[in-house]
Amino acid sequence: MFLIAAAFALNACATGGIAEFEAYKAAFDKAQTTSASIFDQLAIQERWLFLRVNRKALNSVTFDPNLARYYTDSIDPPGTAALRASLDTIKTYNDILYGLETGQTAEALAGKISALESSLISGVKDTSSVISGLTKAEPHVAAALPAIDAAFQVLLPFVQEALKLRSREYFRTFLVKAYPTVMALLHELRESTRYIFPVLTAAIRNSDTAVRAGLTAADTDKVNTYRKLLADWVILIDATAKALERAKLAAEAPPTVVSTITGLTAVAIEMDAVAQSAKKHLAELATK
Repeated sequence: MFLIAAAFALNACATGGIAEFEAYKAAFDKAQTTSASIFDQLAIQERWLFLRVNRKALNSVTFDPNLARYYTDSIDPPGTAALRASLDTIKTYNDILYGLETGQTAEALAGKISALESSLISGVKDTSSVISGLTKAEPHVAAALPAIDAAFQVLLPFVQEALKLRSREYFRTFLVKAYPTVMALLHELRESTRYIFPVLTAAIRNSDTAVRAGLTAADTDKVNTYRKLLADWVILIDATAKALERAKLAAEAPPTVVSTITGLTAVAIEMDAVAQSAKKHLAELATK
């Protein structure tokens, strides 16, 4: 991700490096669409699993306003919302880097930082609600969230300080400070797939037929497709981390050594290929 080098090394940018980052950013934005589709699937299954465990929540005389996110499908349930906020945080970080590289004003960048602040505050609220109140009902979802919540808590003060100072120079400083936590968020998203998988497959494994006689061949095929889909997503996360790491190494080099910033086009090509694979698996799930 060439843009980090620009943020650290100011104006020591080469046209080729900018083109590499453009390719990476386009691939990341496409991968973001794939990730959103995965979270759409997760939201459906998280809601189903919660209401199955909490059957009293759906009896004919009960309405609990604290469960509004589970009653309606117009918004993510809290576990999915927190995970989606993590990815939104990483996307906004990319957008801020891009804004610095392309010479956007401090006010324009402040708008992106403000969006990041809103995402983090929402993420903290969502993770807290799951961790504190819903662990028994959703152990798989809740298990993925403490480390993500910790990353949100670390990032939020940096964001709020950047909004107070509102200068391009401090935004560069913010990006330096935020880099390790953004990498940690990527790591936790990767690890969260261990917990997302059993939520995605819960309805299949707990169907009346599966409980009585075990999974059918069609059920097993669908479970395996979910596994392939999450594998695609892990590779996309790894590619994003690889791009961040390459840019970090370049940023630590002398400002004139722009030739050290390479490899982002290859990362972008890999992300495009895997995003296509994930799109295929999502289409397969829609017909099973």
